[in-house]
Amino acid sequence: MSAPSPSAAPPALHQPWLRRQAGATGAPIAVLIVLGVVAAVVLLITGARHPVGLLIATPLSAIAMAVVLACYLWLDRWEPEPARLLLLAFLWGATVAVVVSLVLELATSEVLGTGLVLTVAGPAIEEAAKGAFLLLMLTGVRRHEFDGVVDGLVYAGVTAIGFAFIEDIGYVAQSFGEGTETGVATVVMRLVMAPFAHPLFTSLTGLGFGLAISKGRGSVRWLYPVAGYLGAVALHSLWNSSLTFGLRGYIVVYVVIMVPVFIGGVLLARRHRRREQDVVRKQLPAMVYYRWVTPAEAGWLQSISARRSWLRSVRSRSGKAGAQALEHFQLAATELAFLRDRVQRGVGPADAYDLHAELVHSLLASRAQALHPLHENPLPASFTPVRPVPPPELARR
Repeated sequence: MSAPSPSAAPPALHQPWLRRQAGATGAPIAVLIVLGVVAAVVLLITGARHPVGLLIATPLSAIAMAVVLACYLWLDRWEPEPARLLLLAFLWGATVAVVVSLVLELATSEVLGTGLVLTVAGPAIEEAAKGAFLLLMLTGVRRHEFDGVVDGLVYAGVTAIGFAFIEDIGYVAQSFGEGTETGVATVVMRLVMAPFAHPLFTSLTGLGFGLAISKGRGSVRWLYPVAGYLGAVALHSLWNSSLTFGLRGYIVVYVVIMVPVFIGGVLLARRHRRREQDVVRKQLPAMVYYRWVTPAEAGWLQSISARRSWLRSVRSRSGKAGAQALEHFQLAATELAFLRDRVQRGVGPADAYDLHAELVHSLLASRAQALHPLHENPLPASFTPVRPVPPPELARR
């Protein structure tokens, strides 16, 4: 039997799920470029009247939003979302949501007046514009990337971070045009005290979409996103209304409402993040039983710290190729655990059978590549990507 060709790339040939994840779930490059250009134009327009303020506001807003973004990425460590999809979420918030909100708020202000737009119409428009990305995720071709509450929180938060990044630049740049003291006060109020405001609002919408995925099928599940959206609008409206009562009103709402809601959001996020770890741990014995993973591998898959230690060990021994294959193996195992959990709870996707088979195959192929990182294709030339038969609970009805 002849040796496999060095140019044959095993992930492309033997890992259909990983290939589909890399291609179909990422945003098209052209879309990202267009949204990036729009974001740059929005920035320039925002600071055109206050160029000095723009130079001050942009790095300060970037730093504040980077801190908030790091928190959401920490939340997303168990099942990291595709980087291109997270970038698309950020750009959606920074471009589509900003432009749509600006146009609609200007239009409604002619009818309702500035006060009602600030306290009622504005929050409703902005939360709808940001939440539209989650709706597209849930109903589009990328719905398999949406597994539950944590994913909802992450995509909602990243979208809102993009929106807040542009909005904060606009407010801070304008405030420095009114004087240094006003500018410093705006920086403190928006970037120091409340950089989490917009992500917190939209996370309520993300929570609703996440619960819709987790709780089951049917029309009733859509009540969760609606309730989440209304909660986001209510909290956003209360936040904006506090500004009409001056600094004292702002402080009262901040201390009495925003901080407790923020703490509650953090605790909720941690709870669901721990639940993701529990899901993986509960599914590992079945994976060992079906011989998809070994008992030793199951031990390494049980925690983030163990996974990182495993990756460092493989990287030092086998280099980058081995580490990348191991990362694919860990991701496939996590995705498989989440899928099996959803199926067992009766809320699995319609194509769970085929997706399960692809995930099992990807897991096995990634392990083969991780064990033989020095070869482009460690599998024999006669190997064909057959689909392993899923266990009885996943049999077609």
